Amino acid sequence: MSDSEPQAPGEKDVEPQAPAASPDTIVLWTCQAPVVVETIRRDGVTHVKREYVERKYGDAAWSFEVAYGFFRQGAERIVPRPAEAESAIWAYRREAYAYPTPGCYSLMLEVPRDQCVLFDLRVWNKILSLRYVGESRKEERAFEHELERQGVKQPSELFSTPFYPVLKRKVTDSWQRLFNSAEGCDDDYVQAGLWEIRSEWVKHCVRLEEV
Repeated sequence: MSDSEPQAPGEKDVEPQAPAASPDTIVLWTCQAPVVVETIRRDGVTHVKREYVERKYGDAAWSFEVAYGFFRQGAERIVPRPAEAESAIWAYRREAYAYPTPGCYSLMLEVPRDQCVLFDLRVWNKILSLRYVGESRKEERAFEHELERQGVKQPSELFSTPFYPVLKRKVTDSWQRLFNSAEGCDDDYVQAGLWEIRSEWVKHCVRLEEV
């Protein structure tokens, strides 16, 4: 993998050239910390440990672990998960969604399609909020009304208490819709879960300037 230094002020921006289109690969963008890039350079591959999620989200980690645990179990049935990969690495079809962070690296990847799980990021955001995923907004509103009828104020209560096993099962069953949500989805909303990033997938790597 190569590394491009940030340009000096006043220089003309040069956009990275996307690889030629291929039916077997997909171009994705991700933003990663320096330690991740260093690992790719040293080992040729990087994976994520579950403890990273706990450190990143602190007290809210339990709810993210519910969502991440669901994704891990479903995604590994689509793409086999290496033993070293305890959680997914997120990438996007659009560079803007990779949320560049000063001091981190923006990576353009060309990934074999059979190595990534694609989905609609809007559906994933519902799962992160532990919400029901309906086939339509009408169906979702009906479920919200059912929660209200049973005195549930927040969807997270279904997971933080043992009192609503049937409703909880309905929610987790609805999440299965994530894994076919990329079909016909506009590229603006396509997100990918990767079990690893391999050095040969990295086509462009640039460190973003600190502010």
